[in-house]
Amino acid sequence: MTDYDVIVVGAGPAGSTAARVLAQGGARVCLVDKARFPRSKPCGGALSPRTLRYLPDGFEKVVRTQVRRAVFTFRSGRPFEVVSATPMGYLVCREEFDSWLKAGAEEAGVSVREGVPVRAIEEMGAGLTVRAGGEALSAATVIGADGANSLVAARLLPPRLPARYVALEAEVPQDGHPLGETVLVDVGAYPGGYAWAFPKGDRVNVGVMVEYRRGRDLRTAFAGFVANQPTLPAVAAGSQQVAPVAAPRSTPVPCARSGVLLVGDAAHLADPFLGEGIYYAARSGFLAARVVLQGVGATDTAARYAGCIQSQVWPDLIAASRVAYLFHRMPRWWHHLLSLMPGSLSEIVGVLAGDQTYAGLLRRIVERVDAQAGRWVRRRLSVRQDGRPSVEEV
Repeated sequence: MTDYDVIVVGAGPAGSTAARVLAQGGARVCLVDKARFPRSKPCGGALSPRTLRYLPDGFEKVVRTQVRRAVFTFRSGRPFEVVSATPMGYLVCREEFDSWLKAGAEEAGVSVREGVPVRAIEEMGAGLTVRAGGEALSAATVIGADGANSLVAARLLPPRLPARYVALEAEVPQDGHPLGETVLVDVGAYPGGYAWAFPKGDRVNVGVMVEYRRGRDLRTAFAGFVANQPTLPAVAAGSQQVAPVAAPRSTPVPCARSGVLLVGDAAHLADPFLGEGIYYAARSGFLAARVVLQGVGATDTAARYAGCIQSQVWPDLIAASRVAYLFHRMPRWWHHLLSLMPGSLSEIVGVLAGDQTYAGLLRRIVERVDAQAGRWVRRRLSVRQDGRPSVEEV
């Protein structure tokens, strides 16, 4: 039996961030992952600028592309573009990015076990024992960072519904189809989601996200998107991977109990509008580590972490969910409206940069829709804003 203060299960962005911050705070930490790194991970690999505040120094070394231009289409037609003087996002290859984060945790003093699947988690007195490979590891706290289908969550917390979305993606050689710093985003043919192409130097990541219940449509939607984009290379079926996108449904999922905290996808903390998960993974890993380092006891730690997620993360996710509802019920209308006012997308860029929240964005959307509806009604009725007829009766 090897004793630690904290055992973190899963060495993705959530787990490696939590482990690194804990070790920097003086905790004895073991980070366990069933894979050996570098390992492939189905993911678009897009980092929003707001993610950077939770990353160690030197992230530039794993960035493949800084995104400054985006082309938006509706069912592969009606394109319009948005160009930004500053990066809208950063694109990474997950095997490189995750290996870099794990290495940062090791440098901070974290003990890492790679290629070791967790076989069992048992409650032992005031702590927990994690049996990984042929080793028994004990700690007062276990952090579950093991993805949307978390073993830690399944063993130690109440059941929850499946992830909200499912995605099919592939990362393939760009094969003479360079996109430069331009991302492609297509809407209208993907219930609840969208299709994308993210350039990464000598590679391009292509994917489609839809509502979980429409997962059977993924391959058809993916094939249609690739076929209708002449700037994309062919994508072999063998390179395509399916993965859940762990955005919440209508209510928060349980993310803590005495001695157990869930972070990232394990807590279903992904953006319900864009499907972005890395930001919420890194942020929740950071929050979990900070709460554990306060050393208030297992029960109080769980309550404080759940309170942090409830107050600091969930309001934004709920607002993002409502933005998604508005957009995906009328994608043609929204695409047309945004094509007339592409500058409006700067507000979404503002959310990704951390300059404003989804709650603020939602408020502005409602105000603009209300104003547009009012103008439409006044035109139809030929009345002015004060309600008087626009043409005086003779």
